Amino acid sequence: MKYHIICWFTANCNFNFFLLFQKNHIVFYRNTIFVWQDLCISAKKITTFMKKAIVGFTILLLSAFIITSCSTSKNGTNLKPTNSNLAGKWTISNIAVNVPEGFKVTNVFDEAPYSDFQGSTWDLVRNGNGSFTLQNGTKENIYWSIYGKGNNAQFQFKKLNGEKARNVEDGYRLQLGPISSNSFTATSSVNTGADSTGTITYTFTKQ
Repeated sequence: MKYHIICWFTANCNFNFFLLFQKNHIVFYRNTIFVWQDLCISAKKITTFMKKAIVGFTILLLSAFIITSCSTSKNGTNLKPTNSNLAGKWTISNIAVNVPEGFKVTNVFDEAPYSDFQGSTWDLVRNGNGSFTLQNGTKENIYWSIYGKGNNAQFQFKKLNGEKARNVEDGYRLQLGPISSNSFTATSSVNTGADSTGTITYTFTKQ
């Protein structure tokens, strides 16, 4: 006997299954529905499992990202220009001078030639107190802080010369470069004449 199979799905995952005979008699094939319902239940379980797996995987990725960010912060790269990140004992390990040819820098920070600051040590306390000591033993107490934010942040300090910080008006500002837990750079501008300028970049290395 010839017959046709007619089947379709409903929104709630039920499966309608009929056998259509030549004489237009329709027979409800219950066993198939029961089997299909079991399959639907299994499919729902699998779908639920997959959803949970996706959520779990997403949480894992976010956790890995946070851990990586924290690790980067702990390793001390690309730190923000704050007193906390600059606090510590540093040594000027390199000085790069960029001035017009023929121009000579004779004195920096109203203290000594820039070459005398090579190897100098800087003790920067978080509260703003501090000092620097040249290779020849000259020591100056200073008060320092961060001026500005982000890419415009500057390292500023003033020599106390036995005075309280609030009584000292003159000071120096240097443009901060990249900051890490091991080093940072600070660049001062040099007035080399009416039509030109120069810079001196100091590299500070953590002791």
